[in-house]
Amino acid sequence: MRRLPVIFAVGAALAVPVVALAGTGASTDGSVVVQNGAAPLGTPVVVLTISGSVIGNVGHGKIIIDGGPLDAGSSKAPQVTPGAACVRPPGDTRQICKGDTFSFRAVGGHYTLLVYGSDIDVVAVGTGWVKVAGIPDVPVGDGRYSVNGTDFASLPGVPTDKLLIGTSG
Repeated sequence: MRRLPVIFAVGAALAVPVVALAGTGASTDGSVVVQNGAAPLGTPVVVLTISGSVIGNVGHGKIIIDGGPLDAGSSKAPQVTPGAACVRPPGDTRQICKGDTFSFRAVGGHYTLLVYGSDIDVVAVGTGWVKVAGIPDVPVGDGRYSVNGTDFASLPGVPTDKLLIGTSG
């Protein structure tokens, strides 16, 4: 539970550039927060496509991050902390990581992420869309989520339709 304040502090830090850019008229960034998410085996807790930044923690599970083709040493390459075994299939732009108690971040680019498992925390800022899911037949206690600053809701037992994050103009 000590990592939740860290996630929110980093999320707040990511929101500062959003506020600074809000007056440009190009787009209005939104946000996604998932806390303590879990879903059945084979169902992603979070499916996210975003232009922006995303950070998170996985208690137990798998994450697939696709940031597209990158130049060697690019600062936009997704990063995963130790605790996960990661592979990048030959000729593929995806990074697939599995393990226990690991963190990830993908900052300042266009990313597609799928996060599976339990004890999932995600904070994202930018524009795009998200689908979330929880454990069926559990009305509360399986995690919660908020999109674009809405009140938190329990993760649904079936994946949501695409929920828009921010707006593009």
